[in-house]
Amino acid sequence: MRISADTMTAIKKPKRKGKRELFFEEAQSLFLAGKKLEEIGELLPVALQTLKRWHQEGQWEDKRRQVPVSPRWLGEALKGILREKTGNLLARGDLKPQELDELSKIITLIDRLCSQGMDIRAAALEVMDRFSDFLRGWVMDQEEIQRISQRVDEFFRQLEDES
Repeated sequence: MRISADTMTAIKKPKRKGKRELFFEEAQSLFLAGKKLEEIGELLPVALQTLKRWHQEGQWEDKRRQVPVSPRWLGEALKGILREKTGNLLARGDLKPQELDELSKIITLIDRLCSQGMDIRAAALEVMDRFSDFLRGWVMDQEEIQRISQRVDEFFRQLEDES
């Protein structure tokens, strides 16, 4: 049986995941948990220069400042702590089945905590929608309504960028 060149072109090798797909989220979680970029570089097979670029592109400093007030970023920080602790236990061979079960439960709780960030956005959308309705009843100047609408749009773009 001969395979034509067209058939060979149609058969694609599975695309390898790059370092970003493999380690970005974990590196970010470790940073949010309080690790320095140099420490993360020792834990993950990622160059310090790459971590610095991810740090800047991902706005990790801003996210770290939000950890105390944002359920989503607090959850990400907790994931970083959990990853580090689990890695240490696995390296020592000290992880018992009961502890693995406890870790699974903790991960479930963290995921719930992170998903609360989505509820905050939904609540913000609801509040801003009601506020817009309120303004339409009080503000008669169309230009002023237009300016306010633009600010509301900017608010939601910024909120989306932060997520």
